[in-house]
Amino acid sequence: MPQSARLACWLAGLQALVIIGLEVTVLVKVLKYVENVFSTWSSDKGVAIYFMLLIIAALYGVFLLVGGVLNGDTIQIIGFCVFNLFVMSLAIFRYFQVQTWLMSDAVVVVGDVVLGMIKAEMIASIVVTGGVTVAFGVLTYFMYHSFGWEIYKRVGADMNVRKMFINYRLLVVLLKLNFFMFVGFAVSYIILILKSSDPEFAITVALVPVTLAVLYLAFWGLRRESVWLMWTVVVLLCASTAYFVFKVARMYDPKQEEKFATQKPMMTYYTI
Repeated sequence: MPQSARLACWLAGLQALVIIGLEVTVLVKVLKYVENVFSTWSSDKGVAIYFMLLIIAALYGVFLLVGGVLNGDTIQIIGFCVFNLFVMSLAIFRYFQVQTWLMSDAVVVVGDVVLGMIKAEMIASIVVTGGVTVAFGVLTYFMYHSFGWEIYKRVGADMNVRKMFINYRLLVVLLKLNFFMFVGFAVSYIILILKSSDPEFAITVALVPVTLAVLYLAFWGLRRESVWLMWTVVVLLCASTAYFVFKVARMYDPKQEEKFATQKPMMTYYTI
């Protein structure tokens, strides 16, 4: 394993540990000084969910990077860099969402005090992910050249084969990223937006395993090089896209303004 790859793995693990430490610290302070974080619907629970999403995203990033390094897959390593940018943007969104929430009427008594206590940690999460992303960009350059020879030995010099291999690996990476994005969106939507009495609740819950099954079929069909199965997956993914478009449209429906008011920016970003 190249030295740059080892360093990247250690750095990804260190980033995950730092993010976990920062997020747990912030969440503990919020739970200590703000009441009813989990008992009310929508915005209050959103704070805890965003902290958890950042922790899960940091761990998922380690999975992406280590998998890419072990397979000598430079496309997945580049995908990890893009994913890390998403994690940084998620931290930025979280900062402004938490700031807005703490300054709202719900926690006006202690909001400014708590914000002062957790502001440094939230900014640190943004700085850490941003700085590490830059470092990964440099390391990816060296890993690209280190793994280039391995890829050449695997697929040869035929440009058509190389193009097919790149498309194959790119689709695999997109499916892995899609898995995280969908699960994150679905869980956030169910917990933050829907009530158990809503007609959409059962449908959204049922769609989670269905969509995960579609992603699994995509992986399986890709491995088997099954044309009919891949076309089936394409049709199902188009239906999934239509579902997300429907969700975005509902977010901006004036009749749904109260339900989506506090979570609209983050949920829209996740959907896109």
